[in-house]
Order: sequence, then structure tokens, then C-alpha cells
Amino acid sequence: MKFFVDEDLSPALVSECHKAGYDATCSRDRDKLGVGDRAVAEFCMEEDRILVTNNASDFLALADEAGLHPGLVVMPLATRSEECAWMIAVIRSIEEEAKTASQGPAAMMTNRLVEIDDACNCYHYDYP
Repeated sequence: MKFFVDEDLSPALVSECHKAGYDATCSRDRDKLGVGDRAVAEFCMEEDRILVTNNASDFLALADEAGLHPGLVVMPLATRSEECAWMIAVIRSIEEEAKTASQGPAAMMTNRLVEIDDACNCYHYDYP
């Protein structure tokens, strides 16, 4: 899996992805601060990156419009340490779902949304 952390969340999430063995980058590191949501979504699709964001509504609409996307993770805004803990939980949840489905994690995330709440519960949806 490859992740892209949107500017609304801590760039520290990139390190958590790396620790779990996955490629990751963020708005800050790719000179995408202040770039519009459509450009971020297009970048993620071009690089086959799962978008990690707090901005669900705009990106859900763009994913719906695209029809095919590498995946979306939505989490609430919180402290850096909470967001990092949630990222670890999301990765584990994706891995578990993929194992259950006998798929690789990246393949399982295609056209999928994973939402994590502030109680660290992960919810998986097909989208669109």
C-alpha cells in the first residue's frame, strides 16, 4: 500500500506508515500545501496512493466522480499522538480485512473507504 497524508492531518503519520512497512508521503513533503482537493485526488490516483484525510465530504464526491480510486481513509482531527495511534489501527484493520478476503491490502482498498472514529473503531465500506 502507498499512502498520501492530506495537509489537515499530522505529517507524522508518514513515519507510522513507514514503520508498518508501507510507502507514504504527505502534502508538506510533496509541495502540495494549499493545493485544491481535485489536484490532490488526481495526484493520489496517478500514484495509486490511498488518501488519508479528515476532509471526507469533498474527497468522497471526487472519488464518486472518478469511479475508480485507490482508497480513502478518513479520521477525525486530534493530537499528533492520537492520529498516529489511529493510523496504526487503520493499517492493522486493512491488513486484517485483506487477509480475510484473501487479497493483498492495496488490492482490497481499491474503491474502499475506511473510517476510524475517536474510539479507535474502524469501519470499512465499498465506495462508490
